[in-house]
Amino acid sequence: MTPYERLMSEGVPTGTFGGPRTESELRAAPAASTASQQAARRAALEQAQHGWRLPDERSERNRERTREAQRAARAGEHAAPPRHLRIVRDDTHAA
Repeated sequence: MTPYERLMSEGVPTGTFGGPRTESELRAAPAASTASQQAARRAALEQAQHGWRLPDERSERNRERTREAQRAARAGEHAAPPRHLRIVRDDTHAA
């Protein structure tokens, strides 16, 4: 038997992570939800996520950079150029 034939002889996964589905599970349609139920779920999700932030240091540095840029924009100043860029006056100093 070739590898392709062995692969094709295997059963197709059903996604149940176990035995085959019963007839009642196959016939059961998912419960329909109304627009108001969907809106209620959405509101609960948004309320749960309100104010949530990643607690790591990188995220905090990104938030601080964003706050600095916003303060500079409100004050009419230009934000500092990114640290990985430097301004070169002419081509003689470019590397």
